Amino acid sequence: MWKVLTTIFMGFMCAINIFAQPVVTPKNLALGGGGTTYITDFHANFYNPANLLINDRTKKVDIGFLSGTSTFNGVLNFENPLYQKDNYLKYFNKFSSGDFDLTQANKDLIIDTHYKRERLNSVHQSRFDATTFGVNWISNNRAYSIATRTRVGSTFEAGRNWYTDQLVVENNVSMSNQDLVHRYQVLHEFSFGYSESVGLINGLSSRLDNFLIGFAPKFILAGPYQNTEWRNEYSRENGSPEINRSQVFNHQSAGNLTEATQSYMNGILANQAVNQSLEPFQDELTNIHGYGAGVDVGFTYLLTFGSDLSTLNTNQQPIKRSVRLSFSINDIGFVHYSDKTLHLEETTNNATTASFPSEADEYFAGAPGQYLNFVEQHGDGDPFADNSSNFETGSFSTLLPTSFNGGILIELNRIKIMGDMSIGISNNAFNSTRLVTSLGAELRPLNFLPLRGGLQFGPGLPGSFNVGSAIETRFWDLSLGLTVSARSFTTATNLSGAGVAVLQFHL
Repeated sequence: MWKVLTTIFMGFMCAINIFAQPVVTPKNLALGGGGTTYITDFHANFYNPANLLINDRTKKVDIGFLSGTSTFNGVLNFENPLYQKDNYLKYFNKFSSGDFDLTQANKDLIIDTHYKRERLNSVHQSRFDATTFGVNWISNNRAYSIATRTRVGSTFEAGRNWYTDQLVVENNVSMSNQDLVHRYQVLHEFSFGYSESVGLINGLSSRLDNFLIGFAPKFILAGPYQNTEWRNEYSRENGSPEINRSQVFNHQSAGNLTEATQSYMNGILANQAVNQSLEPFQDELTNIHGYGAGVDVGFTYLLTFGSDLSTLNTNQQPIKRSVRLSFSINDIGFVHYSDKTLHLEETTNNATTASFPSEADEYFAGAPGQYLNFVEQHGDGDPFADNSSNFETGSFSTLLPTSFNGGILIELNRIKIMGDMSIGISNNAFNSTRLVTSLGAELRPLNFLPLRGGLQFGPGLPGSFNVGSAIETRFWDLSLGLTVSARSFTTATNLSGAGVAVLQFHL
């Protein structure tokens, strides 16, 4: 079943750069990625479950299948959509030698695109979200929902001196950076949502209002996992012959990524270890190596105006004119890994060296298994070999990728305008600690034809320009979303995202 679903979605998706977003659907993808106030169907389980009680159309029950998006911020990109799709697939499939070779022109482009203004590091993310099934219903001014989804996150960070030997000089200190960080995680989630109105602040306004609270506990089956961080920095004071090198290394993994790492440390070549240990992407999704639990919590204050009486009976009257203020906390919980595990506590090493490191002749893209190959082929030393006696194989636990989200939405009949902000509490496979802002608008020239557009931007991250539409009839929907990305430092743009909600029914 997983193989069939994955094959369908991989044919549709090509990518976008969404950081710190709890859930990405074709609708909120088109609106810039936000959704704290906008998402009201079963996807709200993963963003703001308070919205489950908001009835923005005539229905009592929502049922949906096969909603998916995929996310991608490439090191190299192509304006041709077919080339970009092939480029995207390399970030998820297991590493294959020769897929990431560089020319000098490519290196110059990477530095100019991702390391402008002498930045020492560049962060990239790839993501795949698929909501396989969801249903939500409203009864007696309470809302309930069930949703299942699979999400894959891959975030990596690479220092600029993998691609150039030019040093960055600050305060009379010449610096070279070859950091290499990769965080990868697969989660299968089974969520149960609930929302109701509470009289906490209702009636404070002269207008009809409603304060909604929701929560969605979930059970998690965890797939492959890797969190490897190698901070590798060089510095030399002007006039000094000594080059100081500072290294910090830590590692956690579960599943076949552990088997590949252990084979590599036992003397097998990295490429051979990866080929023998890792399975194709579709097969890796079915491998379970841990379990976990979590909860998503949300609050929404809904203030209607004009002749909108929807807060009096959420079962029958859809909302048409309102202001919504929302706040949510997502992914409060943990994952425990117990199958094929390997971990190393943080180690440090400070020393002097005779020269600065050499640049690599391929780029790092976070493909499963690439980390070992990249270190073996291009690393100045090998942190796995240097710390081989310190690795342990016992089970370990990690926190879920918790994030805080807030937003506002203004609705005037056929127009919706919204803004969202989102930030993660840690750097992980899905989130960034950088504040991400999303702005979006929806216009309905016809009741069944919404036109959506949005922007997303964050400090040091690519901006995205998003568009989308749908066919929304009384009983069923088909939604689509696309995005084009541009680095804030350049004028280069590329197709970087697609999403589709295949079928959603309203009863």
